[in-house]
Parts: sequence; structure tokens; C-alpha cells
Amino acid sequence: MSQRVEDAFAPAQDTIDWAEDAIRELNASAVAFFQGDIAAVITEQDPQTGENVQKLRLTQALPRIFRRRATEALTQAKVALDQATFAVRNLSSGPSRKSIYFPWAENPTDLERLLIAREIDQRFWETISAHEPYPRSEGHAGGDDVIRALAAIANNKHTIGLMVGGHISSTSFPSIVGREVQSMSISAPRWDPLKNEAELLRWVGDVKVDGDYRFAFEVLLKEPRLTQPVNLVDGLGAFASKAKAVTKDLKARCIELGL
Repeated sequence: MSQRVEDAFAPAQDTIDWAEDAIRELNASAVAFFQGDIAAVITEQDPQTGENVQKLRLTQALPRIFRRRATEALTQAKVALDQATFAVRNLSSGPSRKSIYFPWAENPTDLERLLIAREIDQRFWETISAHEPYPRSEGHAGGDDVIRALAAIANNKHTIGLMVGGHISSTSFPSIVGREVQSMSISAPRWDPLKNEAELLRWVGDVKVDGDYRFAFEVLLKEPRLTQPVNLVDGLGAFASKAKAVTKDLKARCIELGL
């Protein structure tokens, strides 16, 4: 292997390692947080209907360190892509006087425009295009909405938005003892990520409810571009994997070309 190529891509390799370290630390912190006493079953009255409402509610906010580690992981993965692109530019065309950034695009046509504008050697266009660095659309094939949304956050230097998702992992049907019960309904619990709670039961009357609900929680990305919830660790892992794959392929192409 060319030592020149190895040296050129060394910064990107190191940065990818740092991103993956941050993701592992984030995952361990999230697992530990959700194993703690972070939720409670509460009963309150609906002022509009007069019903008693039993809910499972998150009682602890996500630690701020989650955002720091998530932002660190995202930023490092994004930097690695820029470093790999910069390495290609220097190896193929000589040292550049300006920063060369990975061409995140809106569609394949926009990608070609960016490749030209950033003076990336045409011998690498096919390698970069194969990774489809743009969102999905009815107007073109391929793309990845999650990867592109994360790239947009990183490029705009925004802090990653987080929220909690939850679902019942197991339950024992509650025993219900009541008198003068006027109404009762048992909900199929759906987690509300804005209120950080899920409704379980509603009733009017003198009712004692005793049940066991076990919820599984996860940290989700909160990003308007995403059309469905995405697990934070999975999303960041996919982004870091994209950085690793692009770096590997660009490095292999440099070796193939004998640069």
C-alpha cells in the first residue's frame, strides 16, 4: 500500500474512530439512564370530561450530556468525510489552497454540479456517486433521508434535537375493583413524545386499578426532515458507517490509480 495514500487518509481514519467511540459512550449512557427510576404511573383528572386518567409519565429529563455526545459523534463523522474528500483532492490534483468539503447534494444533478464546483477529479465521481449523498425523492432513484438529514444538521452546525420514544414491552392485565362506575375505557397505550407520557385507562366512578406495565424506552432523533422516528444511536451509527465506507472506497480508488 502506498505510504503517501496511507498518510493522506490517516486523519479521516482517526476521526471515524473518535465518532464511533462517542456513539458507544452515548449508547452505554442511554442504557444506564433508562434502567433507572425515570417513570411513574400517575392518575389525574381530565378537566374537559371529568374522567380520571391513568398515565405512564417520564419523570426525568434526558441528561444534557446526551446532546453533547450525539453532536460530537455527528460532527466527527462529518469531518471525516470532509477529510477523506480533501485527501482525494490533494493526492489527485496537488495541495489545495482552500478547504474541500464532501459534496452533500439534493439530487444526482446537484451532486454533479458540486463535484465540478469543488474541482474533484472526475476519476472519483463514480465512487462518490455510488454512495448517493442526497435524500430520497420521486424525481430520482436512490438516496437516504436519514443520512442526508444528519448531514444537514452537521453542515448547519445545529445541535441535535432529541426526544424519548416508548412502547409497552410487557403487561399484566390490571385488576379493577370499582363501584358506581359510570364509564371505563382501556387504551392501547401510545407514547406521546411531546408530553413524554402514554395514556393507559380512563374512568368515571369509584375505581381501584392495579396493573403492571413495562415500557421500553429509546432516544429518538428530533429533526423536521425525518418523516418517521429514528433511533438516535442507530442513526448516528449509520452516519458513521457511511463515513467509514466512503473513506474506504476513496482510499481504495487512490491506490487503484497509483496516486
